[in-house]
This record gives sequence, structure tokens and C-alpha cells, in this order.
Amino acid sequence: MEPPETPPLSSSRLAPQKVLTAYYRFKPDGFCKRFRLMIEAYLDKGWTVHYIAVDAYPFEHENLVPHILPTPMKARTGLPFWIYFCTLTPWYLLWVGWKNQVSLLSVGSPLYAFLSGLAKFALKVPLLTFIFITPSSNSKWKNQYRFIRRGEDLTDRLGLSFSDVLLANSWGSRKAWAEKYHHHGIDVLPNNVEDHPFNKEAQREKVLREFKLRDDAFLISTSGVLVPRKNHECLVLALAKSKNPRAVVLIMGDGPLKNNLSNLAQTLGVGDRVLLAGYRPDTISLIQGSDLFIFPSYAEGMAESLLEATTCRIPCLVSSIPENMDVIQNSGQHFHPDHPEQLAGLIDRLMDDPSYYQDMLQTTQDEKKRFVFDWKQRLIEKVAPLLAHRPT
Repeated sequence: MEPPETPPLSSSRLAPQKVLTAYYRFKPDGFCKRFRLMIEAYLDKGWTVHYIAVDAYPFEHENLVPHILPTPMKARTGLPFWIYFCTLTPWYLLWVGWKNQVSLLSVGSPLYAFLSGLAKFALKVPLLTFIFITPSSNSKWKNQYRFIRRGEDLTDRLGLSFSDVLLANSWGSRKAWAEKYHHHGIDVLPNNVEDHPFNKEAQREKVLREFKLRDDAFLISTSGVLVPRKNHECLVLALAKSKNPRAVVLIMGDGPLKNNLSNLAQTLGVGDRVLLAGYRPDTISLIQGSDLFIFPSYAEGMAESLLEATTCRIPCLVSSIPENMDVIQNSGQHFHPDHPEQLAGLIDRLMDDPSYYQDMLQTTQDEKKRFVFDWKQRLIEKVAPLLAHRPT
């Protein structure tokens, strides 16, 4: 699918606005990259952005105003923290919004839309909500208690209903939310990607040297936090089933399953060919030096790491979930996330058939072109109708 065309709006004539958002703690990767772009889109227009969090975000701007929620517990995880945070945040949003006379609430999930409901209705300001992942992904993949899953379901449902504009970042995600909650007012603003030039040969040499790999190694890269929904186990199993010993898997990311993946690789006899690199700020350069990118996840929104991989001049293989297939539409590059033997067959064919490799490389390059656009401007065009008739 092509990114939806939005007719030009008079967003440039909007007076400076005051925006309020909230997210408990900024993280270096995942959806926070897009959350930061949202904030920057408003700042680029000369607007003021107020945010509520328990820790200051790791970036500053003269028009970016932090409001730190006092938090007695040191840990930013666990049920006590979330009860505390979800109880106080709606009132803090109301207070900060009223004190600063904000004109827009803009948040990154239906949960935060739910928490913004009190401020929205009391202050009579519009609420824009992004949807970055499939419904109930947090509780489903963390195996939480039933009452937590039910609570998430309720807050998601109310968050959708409170929102004036809902923007999913993939067509598959929009469909999943619409089917679960019978909510059909969801628009799509897909993630974009920037296509920067780089020296492919130099990047490959850098990776081979750092990880002490043979010159003829076929390097398969992937990235993402090491949790069950990312399904890195499938990739390790596929490597063990591959018939070609030149294949090496580089996994960039950290998380609770790191030891499990290492032990699995050792048990399967591929421990020396599974490289667990941990969190890497230079992930994109490592992917640029690879031969193949594989994304085996069970659940996504529209993954930033997958989009970035399409710019690295390598083929991409993805699990056959709707959100991944929105990016890589060619069915020949899909595999079932529970069928590592299918993935192993694709890996072997790419390694053994240069013509097939070039075809998959070209289709990946073609897919990339659909996502090279000005995302910030598209967002402002979505916001403009909400603000066009509001006094400032």
C-alpha cells in the first residue's frame, strides 16, 4: 500500500500552539524514536511542547518543557509503580494543561489517551493518539495476570473513544484495532525512513573485523529487545537447520532472554555462529555491513528497525504478520514465525542462488521507496484541522 495522500492544508498559517504529552520514561529505541519525531515536529513549527514523565528525557529544546512527576519508588517497573503512575498522571495532566493553557493533547498509545481523558474533557482540548503496536501486546507477551489484561483492554477501549484523531502506523495495526474494538475511525500515518548514502564495502569490512569473521561469512543481522514477542528463537533454530555453515547470525539488542538464546545456540551446536552483540547505538551501520536482515517477530506496529534495514542494500525477510507485510509485500520474502524450517530454506536459497539474491535485494529496494517522505509535515497536516478554529 502507498502512504495515504493528504491534501495540502493551511498548517503553515496556524498560530504557535501549546502541546501537552506524556510518556513515563524515554527509551533509546523502539517506538520512542517515533515519539521523539512527534515532539520534534511540533517544535519545528515553533510550538511549545510540555511533557510529563518520571525522568527527564535525554534531549532538550528551548520550547520543550519537562514536568517531572514525583515518584517515591526507585524502580520504574512493577505493579506498585504502575498503580501509582496511572493514579496520579490524569490529575497531573489536568494541572499542567490548565496552568499552561495547552491547545492540544498528543500521546503515543490508547493507554495514555485514557490517562489524558480527564484533561481533555475538563479543558475542552482535542486529543490526538498514535497507535504503534497491535492490541494488548504488552500484557499478551508479558504473561501478566488476567485482571491486568482486562484492565489493559478497558483502558485501550476508553482511550480509543476519548481520541479525536487516531493514527495507526501500519495498515495491519489499524485492521487489528478496528476488528477487536469495532472502532473504524482510525487513520494511517505510516512510519517513514531516511535513505542515506554509505560505503557498503567499508561497512562490511568493519563488521568482519570487529567480530573476527571469515571473509566469506554470510552475515545475517536482526535487531530488537530480547523478549518473547520478538521471536529471536526462530532465527536461531533456522540457523541450526540451514545447510550452509557460512551463515552467521548477529543479534543486536538486550533483554531478559539473552541467556536463553545463548544456551539454545549452544545446545543446537551453533553457539559460535550466533553473535549476541547487546544494545548497539551503531545498529544501522552493522546492518549496512550485513548480507541479509531477518525480522521474525510475532507482534509489531511498523518496526523502525525493519524500515531502516530496507535502506541498507540487503534483502529483508520478515515473519508473515500483517504489520511486517505492510513493509515487505513480496510473499517470497515472508515466513511463518513458527516455522524455522521454512526460514532456513529461504536462507539457503539466498546463499546458493546469486540471481535469486539479487531479485530479493531489488524488491526490498522497491519497497523502501514507499516510505521515503516527510513524516513530520504529514503529522502537522493531520493536526491542523483540530486546531484551525481554536483560539490561541
